[in-house]
Amino acid sequence: MKRILLLSPSQRLAEDAEKIIDEQSLDVEVCFSTVPDIHKNVMNAVAQGVRVIISRRGMARIIKQMFDIPVITIEFTSNSYVRIFECIKGIKGKIAFFSLGDVPGTVKILGAMLNLDIRYYYFTDEETAEMAVKNAAEDGCIIGVGGSLTVLYSGKYNLEYHILDNSREDIEMALDSAHQVLKSTLAEEKRRKSLQVHIQRYETIFNYTHDGIIAVDRDGIIEVVNRQASDMLGLGDDSYKGKYIEEMLPETKLMTTLRNGEVELDELMRVGNDIIITNRVPIKIDNRVEGVVATFRDIDSVRVSEQKIRSNLRKKGIAAKYRFSDIIGESVVLKRTLRIAKSYAKTDAPILLVGEIGTGKEIFSHAIHQASARRNAPFVTVHCMHSQSDRLLAELYGVEGDNKGNEIREGAFELAHGGTLFLDMIDAASEEIQSQILRVIESKEVRRLGGKSIIPIDVRIIASVHANILEEIREGKFLEELTYAINTLTLKLPPLRQRDRDYYLLCEYGFRKKLKEEFNQYREDIRILEDFFADYPWRGNVRELFNLVERAAILLENRMSAEEIITTFPANGAKESSSMLNDVTLGKWNKSSIVEALSLNKLNVSRTARQLGCSRSTLYKKMEELNIKVTNIK
Repeated sequence: MKRILLLSPSQRLAEDAEKIIDEQSLDVEVCFSTVPDIHKNVMNAVAQGVRVIISRRGMARIIKQMFDIPVITIEFTSNSYVRIFECIKGIKGKIAFFSLGDVPGTVKILGAMLNLDIRYYYFTDEETAEMAVKNAAEDGCIIGVGGSLTVLYSGKYNLEYHILDNSREDIEMALDSAHQVLKSTLAEEKRRKSLQVHIQRYETIFNYTHDGIIAVDRDGIIEVVNRQASDMLGLGDDSYKGKYIEEMLPETKLMTTLRNGEVELDELMRVGNDIIITNRVPIKIDNRVEGVVATFRDIDSVRVSEQKIRSNLRKKGIAAKYRFSDIIGESVVLKRTLRIAKSYAKTDAPILLVGEIGTGKEIFSHAIHQASARRNAPFVTVHCMHSQSDRLLAELYGVEGDNKGNEIREGAFELAHGGTLFLDMIDAASEEIQSQILRVIESKEVRRLGGKSIIPIDVRIIASVHANILEEIREGKFLEELTYAINTLTLKLPPLRQRDRDYYLLCEYGFRKKLKEEFNQYREDIRILEDFFADYPWRGNVRELFNLVERAAILLENRMSAEEIITTFPANGAKESSSMLNDVTLGKWNKSSIVEALSLNKLNVSRTARQLGCSRSTLYKKMEELNIKVTNIK
């Protein structure tokens, strides 16, 4: 239903109103109603969203008495009576005019000019309306003129009745007023709702915050105390209200803040056996202190809150992903490296990871954190190589918000508080950044860019470099003082070429991960690829191996042979690739030539394959084809 309802006591008024509403395209509902149906009709309208009602005097008064809703009265102007006078002119006898209010003077004058014997009867409600009709009948009136209330009793007292209808002007004035009232009503509803939301928000914050809150006025009289403060400070019931804070809780020092007007943050106070952290903030109006608001929190709850915050940060991805069990390999050199790393994890000292590209420095940093006492705290990684100096500094330190809309951003040192900060490729950072990192490590505190507050931090540092750090110091690429701060413990990660046959395990892991249940289908091609990898230089180490394995797996699924796949590998394996290209020419070697080559190489299949320019698996295939068995060769 529309927001405005015109409730009409007469069909004539309803028709006239609808005509005007249609002409002016107004958003108004029109409904005819008798007096007995007023309550039902208005109830339904309000339930459907009507905010303003228009009606004539009598009906409007009844609605106002029943409901708390804006009601616009369609008043009778002089023009409203013109039509009635057309009907009653020339009548000889008494004519009764019934009215809730005074009749316009112009109407009385017009009646006199027409020589009509008009008597005026006034009423205020249904009961007095009937009395007015009865009096008119007893006075000998033969015709009654009025609205919807008095017409109800005209038949009872045998009084001919003429309904007084409103003019177009009357209706238009009421419609215009209704729209103005609706506009104001909706604005007021919006304002009231906004105020209710604000009040509810403040009450929720006030009563459900973890902090205790006390507010005093300019004289130090307690005005507001929330439940937390009452419990924390032992205030008990409401007997403290209206009393001086100095009498009830002098240790809060709120009177001191009232006098000096200064903000006091993170102050410690003792209440019984408890240590409370308090903040005191003066309320200033026109540069005059009008009161003080103080917040209180016990130290234990601060510690619990801090732990929850750290836990939430881990949920956001600030956590280690890998463990030592995720590191694949069985070589002696890798096992030795793992033993050292696990022993380092038990300490809290800084660790410097040294290794070539792709040797697993980041995975080792994750694993060390997971095996340390800080395992349940944040783990934050900063890649120093991929950031410009100003951006890297902001990432490390964080940025303070300002009044221009820039938000507060916590830096890596701050996010890693209580946990581990991994500075990947720290040697790629500029000398300025290195000196800033050194300062934070030594002072154990940080200040956001643009901020003033010093933030204490507790962070375990793990850093990584590619090359020999001493050589970089000699070349002036690395700050010597920083070296002493981060390499208390140094862990050198072996390149893949020094890890014996670990590449076989890594290959199988990679192929099984990519090919899943189809792994066995490509087992023979995988063996050929693994043989090729035996002499591969692996300048990119494990990272390069997994990249090539992923490429090979995709091409295998697209029906390419191992020999074809090898030709797609990078140039750093060109020597081996060209050897594989010669596998197809192995057919030119006869049985005696292969046996002779095996004998010269002391039955070593790998050396024989290299001499013949093919892979071991291809040589094995040819030996099987020619029925050559190593055990039969002398």
